[in-house]
This record gives sequence, C-alpha cells and structure tokens, in this order.
Amino acid sequence: MFKSTYVFKGFLVASLFAATISTSARADGTEKLLEMPAPATSMTLEQWDAFGDKLVAALATHHDGLQNGAMRLALQYQDQVDISPALNDLMRIYRNHKDVNVRRLAVVTLGSSGSRLAVNYLRLHVEFEKSDCVKRTMLAVLSDA
Repeated sequence: MFKSTYVFKGFLVASLFAATISTSARADGTEKLLEMPAPATSMTLEQWDAFGDKLVAALATHHDGLQNGAMRLALQYQDQVDISPALNDLMRIYRNHKDVNVRRLAVVTLGSSGSRLAVNYLRLHVEFEKSDCVKRTMLAVLSDA
C-alpha cells in the first residue's frame, strides 16, 4: 500500500506537469505547443564567440564526456566557431587517450580546424602511428587538407 500510494502521487504530479507545460495559451485564445529554443543559425556573432570559448574550455578539461561533446560540436559548427586556442588540447587528446575512437575524433577535429599547424602535426605523426584505424583516419583527413 505504501509503494502504490507514492506511485500514484508520482503519476499524478507527472501528468499535471505534462499538462501545464505541453501547451500555453495565446492572446487570441488558441493554444500552442511550447516553443523550442531558436535554431543555431539565428545566433549572433557574440553568441558564437561565447559558444566557441565554452568549447575551448571544455576541451581543456580532463573530463571525457565534455571533451567528446566539445569535439562533436566543434565538427558540427566548424564554420561558426574558432577552436584554434584548443589545438594543443586536441593534440594531447590524440596522443594520450586510451580509446581509439576518441583519438580518431580528435584527429578529425584537428583536420577540420583549418589550421596549418594541425595539418603539419598530423603529417609529422602519421608515419609513427601504431593503430591502423587511427592511421587510416589521419590519411583520410590529410587527403582532404
């Protein structure tokens, strides 16, 4: 009985919460669904700069989740953000990470940065790379550069 009471109260609270946030009344009396945040294309230059600074800060941490997310976002928005201050951090991730897939992600992120330093770094290290998978990724990135 104790358990079912909490389950019922939890269901009731969840359903009331869903009912209150799923719609909102407009001035003309109609209802609309909650609006999602503005798409990334409508961001200002200052917002992109702040976003790029956050990505650089995330790459400087030693938290794998933050680093992976930052690399993915840097690839997704490579035309809008500048991650050149984080090139050393990306090189460190490539050199020292234990996971081959994270190392490959760092290689692709380095290649997409548009930096001559990053491309030359990859060219220098490709012949010494021990992992075939990472080496193939490096060769593919360098063929695009």
